[in-house]
Amino acid sequence: MNIFRSSPTHFSITRATLIIAFFSLLSRVLGLFRDRIFAASFGAGQTLDVYYAAFRIPDFLFNLLILGTLSAAFIPVFTSYRVKDEPTAWRIANSIFNLTLLVMGALSLVLVAAAPLVTRLIVPGFSGDALNATIKLTRIMLLSPFFFSLSSVFSSILNSYKRFALVAALPVVYNLSIIFGVLFLYPTLGLPGLAWGVVLGAFLHMLLQLPSLFSTGFRWRPILELQLSGVKRIAKLFLPRVLTMDFSPLIASAVGSLLPAGSIAVYNLANNLQSVPLGVFAVSFATAAFPVLSEAAAKQEHITFKKVFNETLAQILYLMIPLSALMLVLRAQIVRLILGAGRFSWEDTVWTISALGFFVLSLFAQGLIPLLTRAFYSLHNTTVPVITGFLSAVVNIWAAVYFTSTLHLNVAGLALAFSVASLVNFLLLFVWLEIKFGNLISAGLILNIEKIVVGTLSMGVVAYATLYAVAPFLNTRTGVGLGLQTLAALVAGGLTYWLVGFALNLTESRHILAASKSWLVKIRNAFVRSPEL
Repeated sequence: MNIFRSSPTHFSITRATLIIAFFSLLSRVLGLFRDRIFAASFGAGQTLDVYYAAFRIPDFLFNLLILGTLSAAFIPVFTSYRVKDEPTAWRIANSIFNLTLLVMGALSLVLVAAAPLVTRLIVPGFSGDALNATIKLTRIMLLSPFFFSLSSVFSSILNSYKRFALVAALPVVYNLSIIFGVLFLYPTLGLPGLAWGVVLGAFLHMLLQLPSLFSTGFRWRPILELQLSGVKRIAKLFLPRVLTMDFSPLIASAVGSLLPAGSIAVYNLANNLQSVPLGVFAVSFATAAFPVLSEAAAKQEHITFKKVFNETLAQILYLMIPLSALMLVLRAQIVRLILGAGRFSWEDTVWTISALGFFVLSLFAQGLIPLLTRAFYSLHNTTVPVITGFLSAVVNIWAAVYFTSTLHLNVAGLALAFSVASLVNFLLLFVWLEIKFGNLISAGLILNIEKIVVGTLSMGVVAYATLYAVAPFLNTRTGVGLGLQTLAALVAGGLTYWLVGFALNLTESRHILAASKSWLVKIRNAFVRSPEL
């Protein structure tokens, strides 16, 4: 594995991934702080159910037409035109921006008017004050997909130029705006203050990209050239991609509204916890690799395409498989440390621990889905992700109803249904891509995966044993004691994983050692050059 570690392409992806991962980690940390504030202020009850339910229609609109859809269709086409005909590329960009402005503006207005009807479909179990509050917040939040849609066009252009830093940093601003809404707008405006915090974040997400966008050469023009072949190609890629959107939030809200109060809140809080490694690592790698895969596909460099794909897949698995095991072992400590405050009761904690455990069962699969789908998009193939996305949504609906109504697992059943659907989606995408390419996955990668599994099993045993070994020496009823217990298990487990990987000659483990030595040398040289430090 890592057969092109020293190549410029690899370092380009690694550098971009580190940038994206850093800001993603910062954003996720703020997101956890945000969730802690929500949990402490409201508990897992009807207020948070209303807040999360109000997100569903704006999120559905944005996810359906923009998130992952626009960039997946726009970047390959814009990149190919930018290489050979930059003026036409800018005409395409302007046409897509203006079309997005018109379509999303019109749809947002329509949904504002239809909010009472649509909200009843999204949360059939809500009534009275809960339903009215959800409708009111939904109407305010419908401003956010409009701003996010325009922002997504800007982000796609910047990512096409491999300018990842600003785009990666913007979710930090978004989370800060939501926190501002909780701490400062809610006390004066009530629940609508939470919604206005979301809108503020979306607006800033769009606004802050403008200086960097203009530096690429983009200038807005009032044109709508739908006849351009590039615009038609984007539409051809875009329309099928709409059908591959993630319906799990809608399914969770619809079924969750029929469960005890707090179920929607618990589902979202647990999902946010398990999404941290996804956003920091898996999505970062896939996002950084996508333009490179698109360029390789455009130039028909199939060997480079396979190398980039193999390298990125290996890096994701090296991180996601052990992180899945750690989160499973430490799920109780994670929930108690991050959410266990204020009005977040012990019952809320137990529900969230159970849901988180079922979520992380599919964490490795969730981590690979962004890379697999982007591999198909870079090849201008949207048919396969459409089919697999539809089938996984069907599985999710059936499983959610079965696990909650027949097996009576409540909110844990929603998390388990999500994991089952994610595993189905991953398997279908993986098998289909392997059939298309043939021998896409190298024998070396398979051997490395086996080594990763051995390291992960060893890590899990050591981390679990460490929890009980240090417990008699700490007061785990306090935040400090619980934090020290968790830290001890993390350090012991992580060190075990690295040592086993190093002993098994796992390339990534040895690369970590080499990188650490390099950093130590740089630090030592810095002190030699500047003794005053």
